[in-house]
Amino acid sequence: MPSTAPTGIEDHLAGGLLVGGVVVMMTGASIPFLAPSLRETPWQSDLATIAGNPTAHVWANGLFLAAAVLTTLGLVALSLRFEGRSRPWAWMGLVTFAFAAVFGVIDRIIVMGPATLAAQQGLDETDVVVQAFSGLVEGLGVTFMIVGFFALSLYGIALARGGRSSGIGWVFVAAGILGIVLELIGGTIPAFVYVGTAALGIVTWRLGSAPTRPSYLGKERQNGSTRR
Repeated sequence: MPSTAPTGIEDHLAGGLLVGGVVVMMTGASIPFLAPSLRETPWQSDLATIAGNPTAHVWANGLFLAAAVLTTLGLVALSLRFEGRSRPWAWMGLVTFAFAAVFGVIDRIIVMGPATLAAQQGLDETDVVVQAFSGLVEGLGVTFMIVGFFALSLYGIALARGGRSSGIGWVFVAAGILGIVLELIGGTIPAFVYVGTAALGIVTWRLGSAPTRPSYLGKERQNGSTRR
């Protein structure tokens, strides 16, 4: 049976969710610049700053959490469009990013909950419990970045295996590997992961690089059925 072309609704759903994920993430990242009490000191490490504006802190990290969920849903919709040789790679990419999202969600929940509570209790970075949570949050963040970039590379392989967009696919593979290397040697920011997934959505949505089986495969199967 020939492959079925994806509908416009599927295109819009996948692309819209992936682009929406990076928009929500950037909105959360902008809150520290909008809230004066979060702008005065390094807000992510200074508990006194969090205590000065806990609502803005919770909103910022809540949006980060929502971005992880939106992006995962967008990748589910995108993965449903892959067929043939591309499909296993796409689903491996989805499962990998889902693991990354779990780490990211746990990270943000800790920052929203225990970190805010510690700030309201007047604790500082020298407290043993705070240091333990800080190490855990840092580890979760690094894991999210590395696994997220790896998922991006897997989607790149899926695109490359599709035939019609192999060049673009290898660009995503290279971008994912570069992101992992940069994270390991000096650290990056979560926005890079979301920009990558948003670019994946744009490429397959607006530029028409649908990650389906090449049409010639469908023709060959059709011809084979006719001969029988």
